[in-house]
Amino acid sequence: MPIIDSHLNLLQERQSLPGLEGSPDILLPNYDGFGLANLTPSISRWLGGPEFSAPVFSDVILGQFAPKYKRVVLLLVDALGYNQLTRLMEQGHAGFWKRNLSNGKLFPITSISPSTTSTALTSIWTGSTPLEHGIIGYEMWVKSLSMVINTIVHSPITFWGDVGGLARAGFDPVSFLGIPPVGERYTARGIESHAFVPASIANSGLSKMHHVGTQLHGYTAESDFLANLRDLLNSRPNNRKFVYAYWSHVDSLMHRYGTYNERVTEQFESFSDAFERILLNKLEPRAREDTLFLLTADHGSVETPYNPSYELTSHPELVNMLVMQPTCEGRLPYLYLKPGQEDAVRQYFEHAWPGEFSFLTRQQVLDSGLLGCGTPNGDIANRIGDLVAIPHGNTYLWWVNKTNVMQGRHGGLHPDEMLVPLYALSLD
Repeated sequence: MPIIDSHLNLLQERQSLPGLEGSPDILLPNYDGFGLANLTPSISRWLGGPEFSAPVFSDVILGQFAPKYKRVVLLLVDALGYNQLTRLMEQGHAGFWKRNLSNGKLFPITSISPSTTSTALTSIWTGSTPLEHGIIGYEMWVKSLSMVINTIVHSPITFWGDVGGLARAGFDPVSFLGIPPVGERYTARGIESHAFVPASIANSGLSKMHHVGTQLHGYTAESDFLANLRDLLNSRPNNRKFVYAYWSHVDSLMHRYGTYNERVTEQFESFSDAFERILLNKLEPRAREDTLFLLTADHGSVETPYNPSYELTSHPELVNMLVMQPTCEGRLPYLYLKPGQEDAVRQYFEHAWPGEFSFLTRQQVLDSGLLGCGTPNGDIANRIGDLVAIPHGNTYLWWVNKTNVMQGRHGGLHPDEMLVPLYALSLD
């Protein structure tokens, strides 16, 4: 079976964060050839497009591909971890993917940090690292707006149902990044850029941020998603195309029921069958020629059974040591401390949750390369927090003002959430 994973040992040996060396439940993101940040630069090379700030894949991966393709289709299944996919294949719940490995290849690569959707997708749509583009969490403090924002729906984090509400504070999603997105740069090189996303988010702030120069195709169900993607590939097959296709249901169900719940497994199996039946089986020969199909994910996930001890409402003494509620993700909390409280915060964590968290200072995060390499975003230091808590195992924090019902999460450095698949299938 062509699973190419010899580089996993190399990734596991590169554990250089202070105090985290040798931790079996920690896997650091890779930005220099074995990670998600290297995907867009590699796709651009295959299509004859521009260079991006992040490097291409290592020769260990790149050497398994042809030098050029006319079309690259990137199917991103939100939250489909590498360990999850391989387990599904072993258990017979991913028959299409296992069956086609004889014609394809599967590589484990790392997500970015934090391992969350808005950060990962921004890396994909800019070809840059989180350090460079500055979107470093689901919840993020933005000094210029004097607020913590939701980086998915672009609203203040405490506002509900206010999608895109940051516009009233002068926020412009198109100019906020300061980095031209993929579609804009591809268009200048004569490469078509397409994005298939749920109609409900096709005009969201995050889509507006990412999809400048990209033709959007909103869909309402897997039937029109896959049929419309097939029709696009069958039309004008000689045009160079980058086609991005996003499927969110694994993530949605994982959060509610857990990574390996039957509902998650059945949904992915059903989608995979429809993908083969509606799309691949009806592609014309011309559309298959020089076409590379890639399956990947923005992150994986870990199962996080309900534990009331992780809710900050039960820890008023700790909350009183903080300037504000934590930001980023429950699996990677950024802590903004009141002056002189660092030792007290560390001691409180060790007393309340002994051995369940490690810590990095803001400067350690910046020096370690946890967020990647390149020219730092000008506001990056403000967005990190004084301390970053690194959870071990299935530990998390919960500070949101609503009932905690999430059975699965991501954002941290556990191998289950950090490793994502790069499944490659040449269609001709």
